[in-house]
Amino acid sequence: MRFNIFSRGLAIVGLMGLLSLPAAAADIVLQWASNNANVTERSGMLVAVGNTRDAARFEVVRLEGRRIALRAQDGSYVRAGIGPDTLLGTGSPHIRGWETFEMDPHGGDTYSLRSVQNGKYVTVDPRGQLAASAPMRGTHAQFRLITVPDRQRPSRPPAQTSTPAFNWTGNWGQLWIIGVDGRGVRVPHGARVRFDIGRDMNVSASLGCNTLSSRMSVNGRNATFSRVMMTRMACNNAEQVYEQNLASAMGAVRSWEYREGQIAFLDASGRRVLQIAR
Repeated sequence: MRFNIFSRGLAIVGLMGLLSLPAAAADIVLQWASNNANVTERSGMLVAVGNTRDAARFEVVRLEGRRIALRAQDGSYVRAGIGPDTLLGTGSPHIRGWETFEMDPHGGDTYSLRSVQNGKYVTVDPRGQLAASAPMRGTHAQFRLITVPDRQRPSRPPAQTSTPAFNWTGNWGQLWIIGVDGRGVRVPHGARVRFDIGRDMNVSASLGCNTLSSRMSVNGRNATFSRVMMTRMACNNAEQVYEQNLASAMGAVRSWEYREGQIAFLDASGRRVLQIAR
């Protein structure tokens, strides 16, 4: 059988061969068996609409038994459970339940990936997005794992395992609210972003309409914002709506992570709700 991707130097990974690979094995490409579409990454989310040129590469991290994790080229891990549709995306700094998948072989060269967190199989929705939502391993939940020779592997930075020293105080001039689909929503075009953290951890934020005031408490990886107080200017524009959504996101924060110079704030379920950068 001939595949439409990386036609030279590729091999299908057999189940026993895959599970015997060391953690630093060659990269793989995921191919959706239903139509031979390659899995690629768009805004941190995995979609099966790629071609040869933009196929995403992953490193297989072998866990116990038939369980694996997938490490992206930026050093983060693929996780399921993003939003109510349990979509798959990159960006996780650790391997836990949502980042662990169990390989389930089919006949021939295809496999299903079952999330150990919710017990459901990874499938592809009508928009091409990968999601851990199939209760059974049907035809839409079958993938090929195609290895890329080591000589083609690009250099990859190590995964972020510790938080470098940095100063919370000052203005964080970049801001994203994270939607239920896991994608960051930037501030409205032309907005004057201000997200100041003082030495006493008091927070003052604005996009040009109202001013939000709160106090941030950080204890290790835990983080919370006190009740957000907001002025009542009736600007009736996109900035005002974004400020209201920002207040809701801050109220949901329960922990934080450092991600390549950016701070990601997570809610009680571990989902990103807010991200800031200098």
